[in-house]
Amino acid sequence: MGNCQAAEAATVLIQHPGNNKMERIYWSISANEVMSSNPGHYVAHIVTSPNMKNENGFPIKQLKLLRPDDTLLIGHVYRLISFEDVLKEFAAKKCVKLGKLLEKGVEVKRNRNSKPDAVNKEVV
Repeated sequence: MGNCQAAEAATVLIQHPGNNKMERIYWSISANEVMSSNPGHYVAHIVTSPNMKNENGFPIKQLKLLRPDDTLLIGHVYRLISFEDVLKEFAAKKCVKLGKLLEKGVEVKRNRNSKPDAVNKEVV
């Protein structure tokens, strides 16, 4: 009778966006099943990074998107993420990468223009 806490730890915990609903499942389940029952959402595993901390000293939590064939394991916490949020995040990362590539491209162009072109000179 006194083993209630052990039963709580033996669940798959899924956080729903918006209404802060917490869903408990008492067996392992595939990400595909969860995504099918929540259309327009992806499943992400919440990973706590012990080495990286925020300005308050708390460990940083990161989300790792799961593929549909991945299995949600008992004892782990997962979060549903909307399709739109995933697109926004990828667009933001792509924009940052594109900006860095453009900066490198401008630097390379400047370096090419400032160096004398020894290849095109003819020796007489």
